[in-house]
Amino acid sequence: MKLKKVLDDRRINTVYAVCRTKALREAARKMIAFNCSALMVTDCEDTPVKYVGIITHSDLVRAMSMENIDLGIVPVSDFMTRQMIVASEEDDVEYVMNVMVRHTVGHLPVIVGKQIGGIISKNDILQVLNVDREIAIQWMNDFSGVSAKNSVY
Repeated sequence: MKLKKVLDDRRINTVYAVCRTKALREAARKMIAFNCSALMVTDCEDTPVKYVGIITHSDLVRAMSMENIDLGIVPVSDFMTRQMIVASEEDDVEYVMNVMVRHTVGHLPVIVGKQIGGIISKNDILQVLNVDREIAIQWMNDFSGVSAKNSVY
């Protein structure tokens, strides 16, 4: 299965962003407002928009756990990930999941054409894989004549 299916199955693929010079608190507020767990980080003055990193809820938790960090002052650039790993919508889902696990990242920007078409999380991938497996199990049950009551799932 291609990553395009994961993007297509999501209701919203808006790429939310925050300027690298904004305070961490601003990033946290945006994540809450947009109900997302990652934001692309922009270089504020560039037109067209230039992405310079990504910041996730894990980065914010790491910042909050440090002593003497004022979330209202410390800029996003101090905690963002600069060396981003990206995926293509044509990448295989299993491959992308393995890359995320190997590099211990929870979110990946997905390139569609020459732009970022969305940010996917491990949870997004797991949901799609789970639905596909449930469908396969149901199909096998229907084919074999096993009732759902006798099924493990």
